[in-house]
Amino acid sequence: MNLFYQDPSTSHDDATKLLASGVDTDVIAGLISIGLNEGDRVWAQDTCLKYLASETEAVAASAVTALGHIARRHSKLDREMVLPALESVKQKFPSLEGVVADTLDDIDAFT
Repeated sequence: MNLFYQDPSTSHDDATKLLASGVDTDVIAGLISIGLNEGDRVWAQDTCLKYLASETEAVAASAVTALGHIARRHSKLDREMVLPALESVKQKFPSLEGVVADTLDDIDAFT
């Protein structure tokens, strides 16, 4: 197995380009970068919410994780929008229950 490190520090414009590519690995990198770096909390949250509806489990998982990062970094999320969306992801992809639980813990701890 080969492991490689990818720096998640990407500018807003570059993250937007990654998302627009439609390539799952690029979308995942864009979402994680948004969670870790984006200064516009509302845009970051709305973008992640959009990708929670992905048919690709790895993309949805990255959006879930990014929401946890946003909660930790900004100390604020729109719970009325985020919590039902996370529940929907858990129903759609039961294997993401642990990832969703971790994000819910972040939301509870930091917002």
